[in-house]
Amino acid sequence: MRNLLWELRYALRQLRKSPGFTIAVVLTLALGVGATTAIFSAVYGLLLKSLPFEDAGRIVAVASTHAQVVGSIEATFLDYEDWRVQQRSFTELAAYTTRNPDTVSMRVDGNSEQVHRVLASGNFFSLLGVRARLGRTFTPQDDQAGHDAVAVLSAAAWQRYFGSDPGVVGRALDLNGASFTVVGVLPAGAAYPAEGEVWLPLSQIDGPTRASRVWHSVKVLGRLRPGVDLAAARTDMETIAARLQAAYPATNHGENVQIIPLRDQLVGTLRPAILSLLGAVVLVLLIACVNVANLLLVRASAQRREVAVRQALGADRGRIFTQFLAQTLILCLFGGVLGTMLAAGALPLLRVALSHTAGLDGSLIDSVSLSWPVLLFALAVCMATAVIFGLLPMARGVAAAGEAAMMDALKPGDRGSTGGHGWSRGALIAGEIAIAVVVLFLGALVMRSYAKLIAVDPGFRTDHLLSAEIWLPQPKYSDSSANTTQFFEGLIDRMTAAPGVEGIGTTTQTPLKPSQVMTRFLVEGAPALAPGTYPLAQMRFVSPGFFQTMGLRLVDGRVFTRQDVDQGTGEFVVNEAFAKRYLAGRGAVGRKVLIGVMTPQPVHWPVIGVVTDARDLGVDSEAQPELYMPGYGLHAVVLVRSAQDSQSMIATLRDAVHQLDAGQPIYNVQAVDAVLSDSLARQRMTAVLLGIFALVALMLAAIGIYGVLSYSVAQRTREIGVRMAVGATRGDVLRLVLGQAGVMAAAGLAIGLGGALGSARLMPGLLFQTSTLDAASVSIALGALTVVAALAVSLPAWRAASVNPTEALRAE
Repeated sequence: MRNLLWELRYALRQLRKSPGFTIAVVLTLALGVGATTAIFSAVYGLLLKSLPFEDAGRIVAVASTHAQVVGSIEATFLDYEDWRVQQRSFTELAAYTTRNPDTVSMRVDGNSEQVHRVLASGNFFSLLGVRARLGRTFTPQDDQAGHDAVAVLSAAAWQRYFGSDPGVVGRALDLNGASFTVVGVLPAGAAYPAEGEVWLPLSQIDGPTRASRVWHSVKVLGRLRPGVDLAAARTDMETIAARLQAAYPATNHGENVQIIPLRDQLVGTLRPAILSLLGAVVLVLLIACVNVANLLLVRASAQRREVAVRQALGADRGRIFTQFLAQTLILCLFGGVLGTMLAAGALPLLRVALSHTAGLDGSLIDSVSLSWPVLLFALAVCMATAVIFGLLPMARGVAAAGEAAMMDALKPGDRGSTGGHGWSRGALIAGEIAIAVVVLFLGALVMRSYAKLIAVDPGFRTDHLLSAEIWLPQPKYSDSSANTTQFFEGLIDRMTAAPGVEGIGTTTQTPLKPSQVMTRFLVEGAPALAPGTYPLAQMRFVSPGFFQTMGLRLVDGRVFTRQDVDQGTGEFVVNEAFAKRYLAGRGAVGRKVLIGVMTPQPVHWPVIGVVTDARDLGVDSEAQPELYMPGYGLHAVVLVRSAQDSQSMIATLRDAVHQLDAGQPIYNVQAVDAVLSDSLARQRMTAVLLGIFALVALMLAAIGIYGVLSYSVAQRTREIGVRMAVGATRGDVLRLVLGQAGVMAAAGLAIGLGGALGSARLMPGLLFQTSTLDAASVSIALGALTVVAALAVSLPAWRAASVNPTEALRAE
């Protein structure tokens, strides 16, 4: 131990004598380790850390799919019942829904609060393995009519609305005018889904929805039996789906089942982006390590005389090796500590970016932190760097110090040798350039993809547009009733008269989000179809002012008027996508569309107008066929367009609502600009981080090229002096140095281009209208590296050409 402490103190003294070298190594490592640790924190928190549920790896999400719908959809309640009875792969299946409605009005101490509601089956919490913090969770008995007026609260709701009162269990809860008894409180972090605040039994779902194989209303979780894997469960469930298709062809034709691990459902579409960022940041770390290895090789060459003297005085190789190791470990640990501090500073920004990413479950964001596994990962990176990229160059330097090399190093005026180390450093620089090309190409590819994405017109104006949601409570209001219509028409009148308001309208879903309501239909006069093959379209109820407020242009016919709503006349406005796909070849206006085609008496409604498309599934998706219907329901999204900042309308809207109903809250208030921004958050985060990594890679590559060539010129001063003394010109010397650099750069660029094109094939899911062989991205990567390499080479080359041969030979 005493010898080890002495070696560490000696190493610190040696490093203090070379502050420039020490700072360069520590900062280079800090950049690489810091970036890698920050991204690994996201990888661990989102993809690796255990979920707060019992044996969470056995829990899967079971969803329906439809041949005409992109992605998965909820199951119908009857399909869920059939799955539960027929399946053989799960210990149990449980269902829940956050729809119809997703929020309810809760009265607490005389005040109304809009809270997120979840309906869950009696075995829901037992499947998750969640036990109550206070009271109990649901039991199968709670799903029976007459026993289902019970509620479970999240820990956050318990704290926010009830001040963490331990006596909340047994308390009556007023939800939309109905009374429920609180039976339990969940532990912190165990809420599922994360936005849930109050859970009610699934038996509260309305009768028509329970009896329908048309309305897809419930999400399903399953716990795999021991010994059953995902593949076997998929086979089992697909067999059941085929059985249901045969039994109910009118409703289940084209439907199948999708099974994914629960974590994948929570992470959404973020997994490919996170893994791509991890791959890129590891490449940046490799560039940093190559730079450190080059710096250490330079230092080892510079210390050849010192090593030779110490060996001549009797020091064994083990002792010298230990001293080199001590210096390398200190450098790597200092770099690791500073890098970890940089990662800690970057994580809050990363969490903010993740919080705006659509599809990511909010419960996972807090897990992106500097936990012990992440800190151990950072330590492992530092130790591996010390051994692989630090110790090996030092070991080579010590091993090379044989008797002949020792005598050569002890010669007066020795400047060291560039032979073996020169080739090593050249290979490392070529590798560094190759890695930088890969990172730059991927960064350019994703940034060009993002640039194309943000240039897409969503089809409507998002500026100065405010969105807010209202859910009118039952039994005071009811769907399509006179008092519901009166409330929203009164709100529209008050807001229209308010200063600064340029338009107001209502719809059933926030812009840039699916309507969550799809309908089967048939165009009158079209060829008859089998019941299970009817086409599907998004459907939205809207107010007369919706189209003008959104900025959707009328293409043909007319839009709705208040008279259409008041008289309840059935009619449609369709978008251009619907008209082109289903009404092509004939005028759309006046054509009739049949809905309720699964019932004995379908309804024939005429098309009265065609409007331009809005990309309601996101700007990265083509506009889908949509049917617009006039009217109001209990739930509405209110859209207000103003002359000034949309946030200035919040107080005006809230006051107008309270004038109509003093206890009615509004919620999910947000600028539609922010909705658009959040819909692109994943792509923006990926593009920004890859862009940063590309710049860091470019900077480190430049530093590496400059450092190696500067040292090479210094080591070859005598050689250059001799060349110039026997007739070489400055141009000859410039060509000599530039040729050396050109070989390294050409090799690196060629290898890097092949690696870049191969790597891009792993990330097509992250690109929008951009080929993985994008020529512009190739040009950006190769051009940037070429320019930076030329700049990094210019100063050493000029210095070499400026050598005075007389002074160089005299110095030797």
